[in-house]
Amino acid sequence: MKEYQMEEILHVLPVRLREPVGQEMRKKHHIQEIRLRSGKPVQLLENGRERILEGVGPLSAGDMQETMEFVSRFSMYAYEEEIRQGFLTIRGGHRVGIAGKTVLGDGKIRTIRNISFIHIRIAGEYRNCARGLLPYLYENGRLLSTLIFSAPGQGKTTMMRDLIRLISDGNSSGSPRTVSVVDERGELAACDQGVPQNDLGGQTDVLDGCPKTLGMRLMLRSMAPSVLAVDEIAGGDDVEAVFEAAGCGCVMLATAHGESLERLLEKEGFGRMMKAGVFDRYIQLENNGNPGRWSHIYNGKGERIL
Repeated sequence: MKEYQMEEILHVLPVRLREPVGQEMRKKHHIQEIRLRSGKPVQLLENGRERILEGVGPLSAGDMQETMEFVSRFSMYAYEEEIRQGFLTIRGGHRVGIAGKTVLGDGKIRTIRNISFIHIRIAGEYRNCARGLLPYLYENGRLLSTLIFSAPGQGKTTMMRDLIRLISDGNSSGSPRTVSVVDERGELAACDQGVPQNDLGGQTDVLDGCPKTLGMRLMLRSMAPSVLAVDEIAGGDDVEAVFEAAGCGCVMLATAHGESLERLLEKEGFGRMMKAGVFDRYIQLENNGNPGRWSHIYNGKGERIL
């Protein structure tokens, strides 16, 4: 991890934790998450295994409050919408998941108070982790619409980020393509003041912070992409927007949660997308501590080809 990436993460931690956490990160450990729980010691998720950070003691309510102040840049009100969703994205594309006391209104979450659980998922650019996939995603130079799926925390966003870069810049399987990215959570491009901090390629345009459904339609109208990329589609309106994009002749790149292809197809709209042939490839990831590993590749009919 580069020094500036490390500083992005350390900057949101309580001051007393920055030095011990920084020492661990500088030891070349592959730390994937930093988990903070009030009344508990700091936990580091490393190569898929959780371990205690020794020597810092249990976290206090003050530690949690200090963390949220840094994460929200001392303006919790400005991040109210993100807090309602249960996560915030900080500079560098690192995702901060939160949990605590929910405040409800009209059956919906209005906000989360007394935040006592904070998980910082560390984003990383693993360049060329998607390169081995490319021969399976092209046919005679034609890019195939692809859905990447896995259980949470298996590297979907990491794989998608590198795939976008390789497609945008061109590769041995295909020429450069114009890619539009709808980055609702800011994890793909990690824009700062509108400028992507992650390398998504020279022919990529990014719509940052816009809901996926609205963003996909906007980019289709305004940017006329040959490839449309979106992270973590769910059912309902997301699926309808994907159908709309596919109907415009746009190649789709997307990710979704799913522990297996069977479980994925049980979700609202996903079986319908397979029947309609929206995606030509389904890539199942399996993280054994090294981001960018896949366990199965399926064709558009759900038949395993690798």
